Parts: sequence; structure tokens; C-alpha cells
Amino acid sequence: MLSRMTMTDIYLVPYHSEPGLHLEGSTGQFKVVEEAILADEWPYDNGDDPSFYVARRGGPLTWGVCRQQVRNSIGNGSIVVYFSFTSHGSKNRYRLSAVATVSDKLDRGDVYNDERLRQHRDLYLNVLVWPGTKSWDYDESDREENARHSDWLWRIAVHGKSKEAFQHRQRRAYKRAQFDGGEVELARNYILFSGASDETYIAPDPPRVATARKGRHERWTDKELRRLTVKLAGKETKSGRHHLRTENRSGRNVHPVIRFNLPLEEAIKWRKNLICALMRRSATEIALRKQSHSGKARGS
Repeated sequence: MLSRMTMTDIYLVPYHSEPGLHLEGSTGQFKVVEEAILADEWPYDNGDDPSFYVARRGGPLTWGVCRQQVRNSIGNGSIVVYFSFTSHGSKNRYRLSAVATVSDKLDRGDVYNDERLRQHRDLYLNVLVWPGTKSWDYDESDREENARHSDWLWRIAVHGKSKEAFQHRQRRAYKRAQFDGGEVELARNYILFSGASDETYIAPDPPRVATARKGRHERWTDKELRRLTVKLAGKETKSGRHHLRTENRSGRNVHPVIRFNLPLEEAIKWRKNLICALMRRSATEIALRKQSHSGKARGS
């Protein structure tokens, strides 16, 4: 039997990109990203986590707020495939945005000391805390209340299994929006992705791959990308799950992460094939957009 060391973990991760979701009441860099989503510049995450807005401007791609359980356990060398989902009438539309390989895991102290992040540090929205004179300060005042993370300390700290117990122990920190470094151990769950072109690829124009109605699995329109992602996951997981969206009608946790693994050499080959397929499909999307714009210009 292959040992764990020879296997590569792969994660299929949906994230929300909704035009106008948090634009009202937003300021600063948060507002810039919300406006970019509204302008259909690219399907950025609302809150830029993963930090595609920064990455498309030359900074390292990072992941530091959402999917805490995944960020806690994910290892270096793991591969993450990101899908955006956006409301489109009565349906959700899914696009395949990126293939990314984990290169390092940092804590928040590392974020402010790591030279790889220095040049673009002020653009990252997914750090949550900033170093003060004698403490760490929490601040998400650049966004409306329902876009903030009331459990911000839980997301970045080392803690036990009970969230309720942790929140109670740290009630003073939450009340002050501040904590001393000696009070809380920061977790190494701020994910830094590789910048190598054969390990991480962010599609210039992410292709539309599927749509779904509430309470139903998504219906795929791209057979090749389906074969390389959810169909493969269905073969490699015990559950056999081969859909991004569950049939849960409550609206909560309808996009749980899919995790599977492949032998290292097989994973490297699979990643190469997926990146190549995504590059081709993204180029097609760009060509179709240009054709559409050209047609509109001639008709005006």
C-alpha cells in the first residue's frame, strides 16, 4: 500500500462572488474589490479570500479567512481547485477560476514579517488583525456589519474543538477587538500559494462550467473540466460525491469542500492536464467576449 507521504491531497473549493453583495457601506480596498465584482472585471471573492484581486496585480495568492477547517489541516504541496458561484436569475452559475498549489503556511505574525508579502501587504483583506504597539488589533470597519466576521479570533488562533468554549474564554478580546500575543497562540493557517506557473494558474477569464437551482446538484456544460474535477473526485472518494452543490435546500453549507488524493506523480500529471484545459477554455472565453463586443460595436 502507498504510504501517506507519497500522496497529494486535492481540494475542490467553491467560493461566493456576488455583484453588489456588500458594496453599500464599504470603503477603502474592500470597496475597490466590490466595485470590481460589480463591473464584471473577474469573479473575485466577496472579501477577496482567496486573494485573487491582489494576485492578479502581482502579489502572492493567499487564503486566510474562509474554510478554517481546511486551512488548519491542509499541507504544503496540496492542490486547491477554486470555483466561483454567482446568482444568475433563479440559478447559480459556476466558473472554474484557478488551480493553486500550497507552498507555505504562516501565522499572522509571519504575514507582517514575510518579505514575499511586503510589497502588496496593504491590499490584502484576509488578514483580519493588525499589529498594534503592544497588542493585536481587529478591524473590519471598511465593510458593512453582515460582511464582518464576529468569530474573527477563532479563525486565526490555535484552539480546541469547542468553539463555544473558546469564544467564552476570549470574550474580553472580542469585546475590546484586541488581544495580547501572550493571551492567544496564533495558528499557522494563513495559506500562501506557489507562484510557479506549473503549480498555480489563475484563469484570465474563468470559463462557465455549470449551473444549479436551489436544492439541486449543478448541471455541467463543460465535459472536459467536469471529467478532470468532480467526476474524478467521485471515483477517488469513499462517498462517491461528484457534485459541487448538495441538495440541501436550507441554503446553509450547500458547497462543502470535496477532498481526495492521488499518488504524487499522478497528481502532478493531473494538475498539468487541468491547467492546460483551463488555459484553453479561458482563451475561448476571451475570444467569445471580444467577438460579442465587436458585434455590439458594429450594431451601435
